[in-house]
This record gives sequence, C-alpha cells and structure tokens, in this order.
Amino acid sequence: MPIPAETPVLTDGIVVLRAPRPSDLAGAIERATEEPGSFGPDDVTRWITYGIADAWADRSRLVFVVEYEGRYAGSVGLAPDERGSASIHFGLSRWARGAGVASRAVRLALDFAFGTCGFHLVHWWTPVGNWPSRRLAWATGFHLGPTLPSADGADEWTGWITPDDERRPRHPWFEIPVLESARIRLRSWQDDEIERITTARTNAATAHFLPFVPQPFTPEHARFWLHDMAEQAAAGQRINWCVADRGTDLALGNLTLFGLDKLAGRFGELGYWAHPEAQGRGLMAEAVRRAADWFFGRPDDGGHGGHKLVIRTAATNTAARRVAERGGFVHVGTEREAFALGSHVADDQVIYDLLGTDARS
Repeated sequence: MPIPAETPVLTDGIVVLRAPRPSDLAGAIERATEEPGSFGPDDVTRWITYGIADAWADRSRLVFVVEYEGRYAGSVGLAPDERGSASIHFGLSRWARGAGVASRAVRLALDFAFGTCGFHLVHWWTPVGNWPSRRLAWATGFHLGPTLPSADGADEWTGWITPDDERRPRHPWFEIPVLESARIRLRSWQDDEIERITTARTNAATAHFLPFVPQPFTPEHARFWLHDMAEQAAAGQRINWCVADRGTDLALGNLTLFGLDKLAGRFGELGYWAHPEAQGRGLMAEAVRRAADWFFGRPDDGGHGGHKLVIRTAATNTAARRVAERGGFVHVGTEREAFALGSHVADDQVIYDLLGTDARS
C-alpha cells in the first residue's frame, strides 16, 4: 500500500496525530530545552517549519506531531527501510507525561504503519537505561529482542512488532511495592547503596553457599546486579527488595521473590542475604513474613494474590534455615546432594514451603 503524499490526521478521540503547524514551534522548542542535546532552537525551527514536510515528501521519515488537549505534546515518527519495514521513534513533552499519551500515539502510529503503509515489521531501539522508552515499547506490545552494541560503544535495547501482534503488554512489569513491619522496610535498592551491597556479598559464607557470586564482590559487580534486577522486574520475572531499617532507612539485606512465571504468578520462591550488621537479629525472618503477607494478600487489598511460596537452601546452611523456620515456613522435603557448594561438592538441599491457607503468626 502506498504511503500517503500528505500527512493524514489520525485520532483515537483523545490524542491527535497530524502535520506540524506554525503554532507548534513554541512547544517544540520548549520540549527540546527539557532534554538538552544537539538539537537547538534553530534546528527545531527548521524541523517544524519545513524539515518534517521534506522528510515526508522523500519518504525518509514519516513524522507526526502529537496533539493533546489542543497543544503540541511531542512527536512520533516512522523511518521506512528498503525491506518494507520501519523503525519507530517518539518523544513527549514533560507536561503531557503520565496520562497515557505516548502509548496512544504509538498505537495510532502502528495502525498507520501496518494498515495504511503496509509495513510488515516495525523496529524499536533505545540506549540501555532509557526506561521510559522501554516501558512504552512494553506497554504497546513490542517483542523485546537482544541487547546489542551500537556504533558509539553504548549498548541498545531492541524490539519489534508485527501487524498480527496485539498492542498491549505481553507480560507483567513488576513495580516494587514498599512494605513495612515493626523494624524493617522493604523497598527498591538505590544507586548510592553500592558499598552496602559489596560489603554484604563479600564473605566466606557467600563464597561457600552461593558459589556463583563473584568474590570479592566489587562495585562493578554490584552495579551489574542492580541493573539485572531491574531488567528482571521489567520482564515480569523477579521482585527484588532492599531490606532497610524502618527508622534510619539503612540497607541491611536483600530479599528476592522469583519463579513468578509459574502457575500464572501464583507460585513464588524466596531468596535472601543479610549485611553483617543485620545478622543474628531476626530481621530477615521479619522481612520474609512481611513479604509473605503481601504475596498471599488479595489484589483488591494491594496484595499479589499468590498461592504458594518456597524456600530452598543447603542443609548445612543453618542461618538460612533458621530464617525460613522463623518466617513460618515448613520443612517439606530434602533432595540428596542437590545443592552445589563453593568447595565443588554437593550438599543436600532442603525445601520449605508456605501456602496462603496456612496459619501464620
């Protein structure tokens, strides 16, 4: 199907995609100043005045202005290629964010790409760390592809979508709920807590019971770990809490909920480790109990709606077993020589579980 000679007007009744107008210039310049870069006011003026029209005329880029509440709110564009596909690019003014405007604009652009232009595939990519762009790709149904190196040495997230794909998320994106109990707060880790992570994960017990954790655990390892935890939350696979002191907010350990792709998210497994300052105080057991309360809680009440939690650890890891038992979990089985240790031998693996129907103190 041919690309229209002139920019059509597209709307879903709330967002409008259209050609630029002279009245868009002030809003476009304002948006450019919100995220300083190489695109200055003169560049914006040329782009709005004739650049978008010229790019549409030569089919190098099909750009729409995004209008919301009667105002310029950003742009969304498609860059066709010689293979009959296109890449998508978008940006939104700060004032219009948080209202679903960008996802509406991208869905309209995708309908145009597939229904009018006949593209068989639309690609997306963004520098690693651009979480707003990744979340928008997730919200509009893109398949997330491999992370690739770019020409300037920075890695890029990639994705694609086809005409037959639904324009909605393919999997959950886990937000980290803040949970509190008498002494602790479960929250997201912060980038300035690298030192607390490296100290907690560099010790003989970690080397022995978690041999896959590098020793010593360096700040670079900690930064990669934080990024990986964020990636897994975005993929709907894992929720990772910092266990912090409720009064001071000092990081005292970590609690991870994983395996959530089983039983439609109603099954989960817990793992944990503590900073030396937190050990022997019962704080991790308190964190496990609080996380279990949330996991089994009704979604209408802010809970997850889970059915079963499991903890697995080495039979000789008395500290981890004590946390499970004090957290209300029941020892339900032992697998012989199923837990790899740092000494290259296998320990027995003990399994604890907890059901939502179990009585909990």
